[in-house]
Amino acid sequence: MESAGRVVALNHVGISVADLEAARRFWVGGLSALEHGAFGWPVGTAPADESLATEGTSAEVVLLRTDAAFMELFAFASPTPAVRSVGSPGVKGLVWAAVDPDATYAQAVDAGGTPSGERRVRCPDGTPVTVVASDGPTGLVGVLVQVPDAEAHALPTVPGPVAVEVSGGADEPQARPVDLGVNHLCLDVTDIDGVRQKVAGTTWHHDVTESSGGIAAVCYGTTSDGVLVELLESRTPDAFLSRTRLAYP
Repeated sequence: MESAGRVVALNHVGISVADLEAARRFWVGGLSALEHGAFGWPVGTAPADESLATEGTSAEVVLLRTDAAFMELFAFASPTPAVRSVGSPGVKGLVWAAVDPDATYAQAVDAGGTPSGERRVRCPDGTPVTVVASDGPTGLVGVLVQVPDAEAHALPTVPGPVAVEVSGGADEPQARPVDLGVNHLCLDVTDIDGVRQKVAGTTWHHDVTESSGGIAAVCYGTTSDGVLVELLESRTPDAFLSRTRLAYP
């Protein structure tokens, strides 16, 4: 019998940042994301190393919330982040909706973004953000993923409200999770074990982990074409990153 596991929506993207305060100033002060909490871990935290498939990690993390998705800002103290290559597979751009896109774009530039085209601004850590008009959800509404061959990409279609667009053209090796820029995307799912079985060719970094007494389940893995992905099953509205905490769940 076919598994009932399915992808519900994009939950969040994670961004490795060089300077947490500069990133906060851009995303919160410039683009009006809302702070949703914070945490961190020291070197020697095995579950974090296992999830990211990277030894010796330590980081401070700030969680953000927009209408339709969350975001995570990772300031890694160890290993030292490097600049993410534009040709590596993974997230290559974000789309940000605003009621007044021109004003929001100007505000983002004033908050530390680098202009790179019409209503297009690079965040302090290099990811292009295109600002668009919206009469619906504002904030993060689009994620642009680049892989070597879009037709061979293993992740299933991600339903809205945040559009995930996959294109080909990645022609360089996979970056490390600590390297600057968007380092992973997290998908809301039902039946996390069932979804794991459906995503062919993905190397799962660990078994499904339950948190906070079982109110959520999580697993990280890397697709066969080099995209770091997190699956998240929130089993109650009390889960910290449950979609019930968003304006457009």
